[in-house]
Amino acid sequence: MKKYISILCLAVLAVTACNDGFLDKKPLDKLSEEAVFNSDALAESYINAIYTVLPDPFTEGNIGCISDEGFFRYGGTSTRYIADGSMTPSNIIDQNNGGPAHPTRTTFLNIWNRAYEYIYRLNYFIRYVEEKGSAMSESVKKRLLGESYFLRAWAYTNLIQRYGGVVIVDKPHEDLGAEFKEVRSNFDDCVTFIKGDLDKAYDLLPEKTATALGRVHKDCVLALRCRLTLIAASPLFNDPSNPTGGVFRGTYSKDKWQEAYDAAKAICDRADVDGAYALDDTYDGFWRDVASPEIIWGKFFVQSSGQPHKAQLFYGLMDFGGGGWESFNPTQAMWLDYEMKNGKKIFEEGSGYDPLRPFKGRDPRFEHCIIYPTKIYKWTDKDGKPQETQLQLYLLYENKELADFEKGKPEPETSKKASDQIHITNTGGSGLTKWYMPDKYISESLIGNVVYPWFRLGEMYLNLAEAAYQLGKEGECRTYLNKIRSRADVKMPDITDSGESLWDEVVNERRIELAFEAFRYFDTRRLKIATTYENVPFAGMRTCLLQKGSKQDTIYRCVQPADKANKNRNYYWANTGEREAYISSNNGNDVAYLVNYVWKGKTYTVDYGEACLTISPTQKWFPNTSRSNKPQAGAITCTNKPSVENSEDYPNYLMPIPQTEIDKTEKRLQQNPGYTY
Repeated sequence: MKKYISILCLAVLAVTACNDGFLDKKPLDKLSEEAVFNSDALAESYINAIYTVLPDPFTEGNIGCISDEGFFRYGGTSTRYIADGSMTPSNIIDQNNGGPAHPTRTTFLNIWNRAYEYIYRLNYFIRYVEEKGSAMSESVKKRLLGESYFLRAWAYTNLIQRYGGVVIVDKPHEDLGAEFKEVRSNFDDCVTFIKGDLDKAYDLLPEKTATALGRVHKDCVLALRCRLTLIAASPLFNDPSNPTGGVFRGTYSKDKWQEAYDAAKAICDRADVDGAYALDDTYDGFWRDVASPEIIWGKFFVQSSGQPHKAQLFYGLMDFGGGGWESFNPTQAMWLDYEMKNGKKIFEEGSGYDPLRPFKGRDPRFEHCIIYPTKIYKWTDKDGKPQETQLQLYLLYENKELADFEKGKPEPETSKKASDQIHITNTGGSGLTKWYMPDKYISESLIGNVVYPWFRLGEMYLNLAEAAYQLGKEGECRTYLNKIRSRADVKMPDITDSGESLWDEVVNERRIELAFEAFRYFDTRRLKIATTYENVPFAGMRTCLLQKGSKQDTIYRCVQPADKANKNRNYYWANTGEREAYISSNNGNDVAYLVNYVWKGKTYTVDYGEACLTISPTQKWFPNTSRSNKPQAGAITCTNKPSVENSEDYPNYLMPIPQTEIDKTEKRLQQNPGYTY
């Protein structure tokens, strides 16, 4: 009897998830496998559709809104319940699969069903071509088989990054046999399996120069191996304080850092030795220029209406002529880590930071990424005409000056509000401009971006710097950090630190260079620093613009009233100074507003209680199973040293496996720590 399979054309961007379990897949459509897998065109169309095994993060409620990078005020069914520590195996299931989660937001995070759907299709193709042979031309057959092995490795890498050890399925389900049971493999065994797929992919795939734009090639294999080995070497999965391996982490070995170093060196040498890649001259080049020399592999877009990006990451730039939603508000915790142009944090002595002009003189990447009140941004209207707008998310005080804001005095009455002032109390007061394309018209149904880089050279340099540090190669670590900081339009001072101060720079440089690129959520977890950073509250600002006559003055912070009864009033910027610590209850959890930051051996205190905290109805909380890590007054101390606590006591280090999958396997599928069945 002929078997029949589903054929998905290139225009289809995602497979609709079915209600079957991840091993309950059946042939779905009308074209026989003989017709498809013996045709160059049809087989290529089949593999093309599987390129979307991981959806791009240009979605409303981007994953950064679950981390300490940003906040999404409409994220009640997509981001906020994860950020506040309420994630469960049931509420992570999206509405298409019978759960409560939003069907299109944060699809980048919960990928269990999606990934296994695509793995099923890849296994089917690999088995047919390798065991039955194919009438495809040899060059196409070899390339598509290489792409299949790479995409399967890509799917499994993203699975283990989220869930730890997973079920390894390398055959079509009907070939597994009745004895097969859904059992999760140990983490190290999963890594070994993925590396085997990468070896096969590398042997089969063409060089970059012989590959069409957007298709994978040999360098993509090097880049994925670089990311995979860094994940596997990191403290969450390679923990010297918990050295015994198993499903949730690997067996500790210092050699894993050497493997991560070697993998990073291999792809970085493609730039530094072979000249195949280079850092773009401009920081925005890798998202604005499809020919950027920095992109190793990316997802490329064509601007057209009807694409399934209804509310893109950058769609919420206040009001740029086509109306707008706010889908991403950068937090004050994120602003805090952008250095001044002289290389110092704003709270360091000699930084030159002016609290009355808080956006002046910062790392140039700040200007590329964040839009703030009074900043001018450019946009394009529906007729293709360039426009300019000043961000007007502030309170305008006419005929007021600094004396009106002396400490202890009440805030003056507002004589006039800006046109988009309606949401002033529940936004972060700033917006995101990274990924924004000022020369593209953007609307609710019209996509503006041209590329999302899955792998770029900046990440590879950072991976190499981190591995070099872990091996004691501090000089090489500094070299690769400084390569990134010396980008032509960035030109930040060279890092000269050593020891623990250098490690602080390694972590911070990843935070800034890879900001809003779907790294921070995973970095805080793999580095085991989430228990503090993910408990820093969501904090935004309200800005007061003083204006006397026709002359516009600078922006000033609305000062803190003398009484402590108004802690939740909207203030512009958190103070950097010491005073009595206090906590507040939010969503049943204690939120500590006084946060200590350990930076290069010194501790600096930031009082988030003077910032705008009403943007979030549910504040951040990174829970543990005993619920004993609620922050106490003044207890939050953010440090880049990995926590020595057992990560298995903290459920949010790993994603929960969807409850429907646990149920369908009659609980043979082991749930991740901290989540009940």
